[in-house]
Amino acid sequence: MEIYVVRHTRVNIAPNICYGQTDVPLADSFEAEATEVRQKLPSLTGSLVYSSPLSRCRKLAEQLHQGPIQFDPRLMEFHFGDWELKRWDEIPEIHLKTWAEDFVKLCCPGGESFQELFTRTAAFWEELSQQHADLALVVTHGGLIRALLAYMLRIPLEHAMRINMDYGGVSKIHLNEYGPIIHYINR
Repeated sequence: MEIYVVRHTRVNIAPNICYGQTDVPLADSFEAEATEVRQKLPSLTGSLVYSSPLSRCRKLAEQLHQGPIQFDPRLMEFHFGDWELKRWDEIPEIHLKTWAEDFVKLCCPGGESFQELFTRTAAFWEELSQQHADLALVVTHGGLIRALLAYMLRIPLEHAMRINMDYGGVSKIHLNEYGPIIHYINR
C-alpha cells in the first residue's frame, strides 16, 4: 500500500500562538496551497482517505478527494489544554520550561502528553496497516506526523520535534509485508 501523509496548509492565526486542537481558520492562500498539494499526489480514485476532523484538515481532505473521507479523532493535533490560544510568551516560563524538559511524559495543564499523542497515532497506524488497499491518503497535523515517523523509525520520542513539518508538506510511505518504507518526508 502507498500511503501519502499530508500536513494541512497554512492557518490564519497570529504568530506565536499555541493552537493545537483549537479549530483555527485556514489562511486566505488556501486554494493556491491546496492546488500545490494536489499536484504532489497521484490520482486518489478508489483510495482510502482519512482526515483529522479539525476544519483545517477537513477542508483540505475535501479539496483533494471527492469521495468518502473517514474523519478520525485520533488524527487530531497535540492537545495543549489550558495553553490553547495563548501566546507562548504568556505561558509562565517556569511552567513552559518544566513541560519542555519532559514533554513526552508531562501533560500540559488540561491537555495531553506527547506519549498520549504517540499512543493514539500508533493505534491509528496499526489499524490502517491492516487495510487492504493500494493507496491511502492521511490529512493531519505536524505533531501527529512527527509521532508517526517516530513510531515507524523507532526513534526516541524526545527527538521527534527535531523533524520539521511544512504546511502542505507531503510524505510518502510504502507499506509491504516487511513493514513501512519511507520514500520521502515533507515534500
